[in-house]
Amino acid sequence: MGFLSYNPTDGQLIGTYEEHSDREVEAILQRSHETWKQWSASSLQDRAAFLNRLADLLEQRADEYAALIVAEMGKPFAEAQGEIKKSAFGARHFASDGLAYVSDEPIAGTPAKIVYQSIGPIFGIMPWNLPFWQVLRFFIPAALIGNTVIVKHAETVQGSAAAIEKLILDAGAPRGLYSNLVIDRKRAPAVIADPRIAAVTVTGSTAAGRAVAEQAGSLGKKVVLELGGSDPFVVFDDADFDKAVQMAVVSRYSNNAQSCIAAKRIFVHAPIAERFTAAFVDAVKRIQVGDPMKAETKLGPLARSDIRDNVQRQVDDAVKAGAQVLTGGKPIGGPGFFYEPTVIVGLPKNAAVAREEFFGPVAMLYSFKDEDEAVALANDTEYGLGAAVWSSNPDRAERVASRIEAGAVFINDFVRSDPRAPFGGVKGSGFGRELGGLGARELANAKLVWKGA
Repeated sequence: MGFLSYNPTDGQLIGTYEEHSDREVEAILQRSHETWKQWSASSLQDRAAFLNRLADLLEQRADEYAALIVAEMGKPFAEAQGEIKKSAFGARHFASDGLAYVSDEPIAGTPAKIVYQSIGPIFGIMPWNLPFWQVLRFFIPAALIGNTVIVKHAETVQGSAAAIEKLILDAGAPRGLYSNLVIDRKRAPAVIADPRIAAVTVTGSTAAGRAVAEQAGSLGKKVVLELGGSDPFVVFDDADFDKAVQMAVVSRYSNNAQSCIAAKRIFVHAPIAERFTAAFVDAVKRIQVGDPMKAETKLGPLARSDIRDNVQRQVDDAVKAGAQVLTGGKPIGGPGFFYEPTVIVGLPKNAAVAREEFFGPVAMLYSFKDEDEAVALANDTEYGLGAAVWSSNPDRAERVASRIEAGAVFINDFVRSDPRAPFGGVKGSGFGRELGGLGARELANAKLVWKGA
C-alpha cells in the first residue's frame, strides 16, 4: 500500500509513495540508534556547525522548497517562502544562542551542576499544514542536544518529507541523524513501542495526541504534544482599531486558514463591536483567493477535499444552530479545493459546533460587555494553545492576559511561534514545549552531577 499526493489547487495527482516494509522500518530504527551513539558523542560546536550549514541550504533552496509546499498543501508562495526562511532562522538561532540553552548549569550554593544530555532516537508524528517548519522546529534543538530523529510525516506531503531527509544529508549529517519513515498511522504504535525509541513528539489532533500519550505513558516514555486550538482574539474598545482589524484578518486567514494558532474566535468589546464587525467583513471580502503561485493571492485552497467538506458541514451546523453568515459560506466552483473566506456571527456558545476547531477560512465573531465576560468566553473551550489581547491600557492587557488559560498570550499582536521563545499549550492543546530554552531542554536528560569533597 502507498500514499497518493494531490495538488489542492487543481486536484491533480502529483505523486505516489510506497510505504516502508517491516524490514526497512527495522533497518531505520537500528541505524537511528547506532547513529545516536556517535552523534551524541560529538561536540556541541560540531552540531552547531551542522545547523549553520543546514540554514545555508535552506536559504539557497527557499524557492525550490516553497514551490514544493505550494504543490502539496496549497499555501501562497510568499508564505511558503516565509516558512523556509523561518526554518533557516531557527537553525541559526540554535547554532548560536542554543549553545547557552544546553550548556552545564551550576547550582548556586552547592558543588553540583545540571548537565543536559541526549536521550536517544525521537519519534516525531508530524502534520501537513507547515510541512517543513513543523518538522524542523523540533528536529533542530533535538539534533543540537545530540538526539537522532525518526519522522512519520503526513501522508499528503511525502514529497516534502523526502526533501527534508535529503536536505539534512546534504548539510553533512550522518545517515540516521534524520530518518523519513513512510508508514501508515496504524503502524505508528509499533514504532512507539520499540525499545530504541526514547520519546515521542506529536503535532496534530487532540484525539491523535491523546492516543499516543496513553501508549507512550504506559511504556514510561516522554511525550511532547502540540495539538489543536481554538484561539481567542480579544479586542477592547481602547485598542488600535485599524491594526486590530488588520491583524485579526491576518491571524485567521494566513496559511490558508489551516493553523492551530489562528484567531478562530474573535471577541470584541460591545461599544465597538458593530463597527469592528463591519470593518472585518469588508477586509475579508477583499481577500484575494486563487492560484497560490500568483503574487496577489492571499488565500489558496484547502489542503484536501475532505477538509473542505468538513468546513462546509461545520458552517451548515452553525447556521442550523442559529448563526448568521455575513460573507462566504460555501465552496468555490471549479478545480481544486477552494472555499470562500467566511465570517459568522450569532453562534450560540453552547452549540456543538462551537466547541469544535474550525480548520479552514471561517471566523467566528462575538461581543462582550466587560473584562470578566471576555475572560470567561476566551476560556470556554477545551483548548489552550494561544490567545491575543488588544488594548492600549497596559494594566488591562496584562491583567486579562494573566487570566487566560493558554500556553501563550500575545498583547497587541497575533499569535505565532518564534525560535527564540517556548511554544506549546495547555488543556486539550497538549503539553511540553518546543523552541527557545525550554524547547531545547525538553527532549534532554537534565542530569545532576554532584561533586563530593
